[in-house]
Amino acid sequence: MKTLTINGNTYATNELTTILKLAKENNIDIPTLCYLNDCNSEVGNCGVCVVEVEGKGLVKACTTYVEEGMVISTNSPVVEEAVKARMAQLLDKHEFKCGPCNRRENCEFLKLVIKTKARANKPFVIADKTAFVDNRSKSIVIDRTKCVSCGRCVAACKEKTGTCSINFIKDGEDTIIAPTDNKCFDDTNCLLCGQCVAACPVAALSEKSHIERVTEALNDSEKHVIVAMAPSVRTAMGELFKMGYGVDVTGKLYTALRNLGFDKVFDINFGADMTIMEEATELVQRIKNNGPFPMFTSCCPAWVREVENYYPELLENLSSAKSPQQIFGAASKTYYPTISGIEAKNVYTVTIMPCTAKKYEADRPEMENDGLRNIDAVITTRELAKMIKDAKIDFAKLEDSAADPAMGEYTGAGTIFGATGGVMEAALRTAKDFAENKDLHQIEYEQVRGLNGIKEAAVEIAGNEYNIAVINGAANVFEFIKSGKMDSKQYHFIEVMACPGGCVNGGGQPHVSAAEREKIDVRTVRASVLYNQDKHLPKRKSHENGALIKMYDEYMGKPGEGIAHKLLHFKYKKKS
Repeated sequence: MKTLTINGNTYATNELTTILKLAKENNIDIPTLCYLNDCNSEVGNCGVCVVEVEGKGLVKACTTYVEEGMVISTNSPVVEEAVKARMAQLLDKHEFKCGPCNRRENCEFLKLVIKTKARANKPFVIADKTAFVDNRSKSIVIDRTKCVSCGRCVAACKEKTGTCSINFIKDGEDTIIAPTDNKCFDDTNCLLCGQCVAACPVAALSEKSHIERVTEALNDSEKHVIVAMAPSVRTAMGELFKMGYGVDVTGKLYTALRNLGFDKVFDINFGADMTIMEEATELVQRIKNNGPFPMFTSCCPAWVREVENYYPELLENLSSAKSPQQIFGAASKTYYPTISGIEAKNVYTVTIMPCTAKKYEADRPEMENDGLRNIDAVITTRELAKMIKDAKIDFAKLEDSAADPAMGEYTGAGTIFGATGGVMEAALRTAKDFAENKDLHQIEYEQVRGLNGIKEAAVEIAGNEYNIAVINGAANVFEFIKSGKMDSKQYHFIEVMACPGGCVNGGGQPHVSAAEREKIDVRTVRASVLYNQDKHLPKRKSHENGALIKMYDEYMGKPGEGIAHKLLHFKYKKKS
């Protein structure tokens, strides 16, 4: 047990811990930029968390471990002056133009500038930002005029993906954040998941904006612009309008999208139900044919990139069913024109996603049918919030409305896609019914829920037992493969989501500050919205979706066959 004093009060701990962690545990505020509790980012890069230790002078609280008898001050005049001076140094290399900045409402750096009353010694003014901005990627943009070199992106990439795709590198006299070998993100082994973007405290990392694409389409009288949001968007949008965490804003989102001028408001949950129709059919076929096993889910584009870049030998094991985004897009350019009377070439399909990798997926050259792109534009949850605010829509006061029914109906299975384990559970509900030709009532698969990195279970289908696994987070894929589990045990169906917690914690979701992450696990709270919807929806299996049944009966035919297979499936191949 170590006993020490902080700001005149006595504290004791029997743990090997840093001054910063002990202070946080006791609600003592120490400013910091580089520290992220869920990324082990005790790297000491920002230099903001200095405290005064009697006999030692100023030290960094995030890298200094507590010792018996320490006398620490976190708010002495010496500390306050040192923190202010360090903030001034950071401002000397930071373009301090908050008005047009996309992080002005939740910039952690700005909050510290205001708190410390710091001012730049020499304002950092850049007339031409071209050399500082890397926008080569289809998903992620770096703006080095905003970077404070905190290293949170580096820590997040290492901890959450295991790929170490973004790092500090030497650029002449400077040290900068960059992808591997300073290449375009897309040309490296980066997964494009955006966890680095989510970790960034400023606007140094952001998604590749498609707002201009969408605005141009909305202003084009010849375009019939349809929109659909992913399950996870409704779990988090309220956060960006000061409505708190875990608030279901589905109905308000439909209304907001109509107010923005979209011609039809549908739902990617319909696409999720479509994916299950195809994926569950494929699983049943593999069961009948005794393989090939395991079948991996293919919904997450960051996971697909992980397979392409690290485990190409597993490409044959990926389900050929397109992701909910792409499967919805394919139907929007084929089936939808037949029921709307609108020419396919005039249909412009926009999706709202919690994910930055979805932008890359949508723009893949292969993702088209008969010369028409499946998806024309992808905006993140954050981008949609910006559009709503720019249109001066009072989101919190909007009345609820419903999605347009043709491709807006969905089941509970479709909505839980946004949480880790959700795709597995949705697929099992339908696959078991299909294989046993029954309407089964036991549809809860609690064993695949939760935030464990690797979840395993055995399920019974048509009298036989099948081994399943759910891998939560890209870094755990590497652990799973390295463990040799696939060599020692026959798995039949494996779900993978690259972002820890699933899409609810995607790289395009609202930013959550380091301080807020200490108080709340947004993965659990956001996922609860989806499970609550599932619990209360009248239909909870994808194959019960009435609008979906109509589409198959009138246009697609049987799942996994004919037109459905041509439009709704895609086989990834090894890169040449």
